Amino acid sequence: MLKSIGLLILLLPAALIAQNPRSASGGEASLWAGGEVSYFNTGYPCAGNWLWNCKYNQVGVGAFTDFNLTRKFGAEGEARWLHWNGLGGMVESNYVLGPRYRVYGKGPVSFWVKTLFGGGWITTPNYPEVGSLKGSFFMYAPGGSVEYRLTHQIALRAEYEYQIWPSFQAPTTYSGSRAAEHNGPLTPNGVSVGVAWRFLGQ
Repeated sequence: MLKSIGLLILLLPAALIAQNPRSASGGEASLWAGGEVSYFNTGYPCAGNWLWNCKYNQVGVGAFTDFNLTRKFGAEGEARWLHWNGLGGMVESNYVLGPRYRVYGKGPVSFWVKTLFGGGWITTPNYPEVGSLKGSFFMYAPGGSVEYRLTHQIALRAEYEYQIWPSFQAPTTYSGSRAAEHNGPLTPNGVSVGVAWRFLGQ
């Protein structure tokens, strides 16, 4: 089920561009896809959600598709799997899709902002012990990225993303002597670096 949702999100921008991108946008449309590695404070094991203050920050991999309708407006689909370095076997995954906008572009450098919407999946530490959980939640994620084109078809990308899981509820956890309360939104956030390849367009 999760694989099917992720595949749908990643392929949706491709379906949008497949019909006739040149006539739709004056030849400016393009389709990029790539992979990345991520480093995230998942917002759960530690009392604070600042990226650098938790020794249980998780490492993962992701895949993304960017459909740029014009040189400024586009859509992004993203899937991420944070499966390493989690406390007690904790894992998080998310599958999201949403608009993005280029706020600056000069030469090979572009800065983009985005807000993505979708689902977050979590397995908390030591599941299925009492007080742990495994489930899925609605989430949205504002973020920004910088892209540098190495060639006409290859680009490097670095991004920061701040996720908000508004309906998340879970038992209190402890990191040393500090309690991490979970009676409100879960707010994972992190950075990713990756490589994108242009399949269609400019």
